[in-house]
Amino acid sequence: MPLHVIYGDDEFTAAEALAALKSALDTDGSLAANTTVLAARGLTPSTLLQHAAALPFLAPARLVVVEGLVTSLGGRRGVADTWQPLLDFVPQMPDSNHVVLLEPPPKPGDREVVGTHALVTALKRMPNVTVTHCAALKPWRGRDGGPSEVEAWTERRARERGIAIERAGVALLADLAGANLRMIATELDKLAAYANGRPITARDVETMTPLAREESMFELVDAVIEGRAGQALVMLRRVLEETSETPIAVMNRVARQVRNLVRATELIEARASEQAIGEATGARGFPLTKLLRQARATSRPAAEAALRAVEAADTEVKTGKRTDVLALELLVVHLASIAAPARPARR
Repeated sequence: MPLHVIYGDDEFTAAEALAALKSALDTDGSLAANTTVLAARGLTPSTLLQHAAALPFLAPARLVVVEGLVTSLGGRRGVADTWQPLLDFVPQMPDSNHVVLLEPPPKPGDREVVGTHALVTALKRMPNVTVTHCAALKPWRGRDGGPSEVEAWTERRARERGIAIERAGVALLADLAGANLRMIATELDKLAAYANGRPITARDVETMTPLAREESMFELVDAVIEGRAGQALVMLRRVLEETSETPIAVMNRVARQVRNLVRATELIEARASEQAIGEATGARGFPLTKLLRQARATSRPAAEAALRAVEAADTEVKTGKRTDVLALELLVVHLASIAAPARPARR
């Protein structure tokens, strides 16, 4: 098919689709010298047709990639009429020539419009046009408890690349990466090298995947902030022994969350909105929800006392009074003594 439209929410799947097309066309290694990439900005139908009609030079195929054409056209009236020369040319394109309209994912909050665009709708009616919709996969499981779309994709990707991975490893990797297929693909290759021929385990994922280490850090900071000293000390030892995180880095994370906690308790007392608290602390989504829960479970004086404790621990390390590990462990215990007893969340 000489003309291809590739679009959708998942950028990695779109890139893979383009790579697969290039691989199929590049039968003798000459495609790179016969590939042209055009930006949509300022592109006219005549310029595109000039490139699309040029025959390949000493090669079996020619490829023209246009980045973001349909997206740049928007919903203006008469777009299909303006690009009628392209619609007229497509049925006459030589089989050796291929044009790809590669569209970027829609921006957050924007509605996907490429699939219903007037130009794409007209192209879909032509027999020598392929339209590939790269939809984002669902990371959650269905009601039957079966694997999510991301888990199924991860298993299929591993199988295609000859990578053995245990079911628990698939579930953890998919859980950590969400719908980020590019990260899953990269981590699979890295984990395969680490496992060196044996099946990848969930433990391998925990050890090697940055997102897993980040998740462990979030859990540690939450345990410290919420006064769960015993659990926090166990997690702290694990983070320091099994990751590259330093005691100072952990203390800085705790300090940042305590500062946000102080600001959130101040704004809650002032009856500020959740949006205002998010803007003041830089927290969004789930981190904001968690911060609000922690702030409503404590008091402003307790949060301020926690911040003074963090500052004191930092001074002890900088002045050499205590080692960084000891200062951090004592801080964990101190914050647990400051944390207010659990009580109903304030409205």
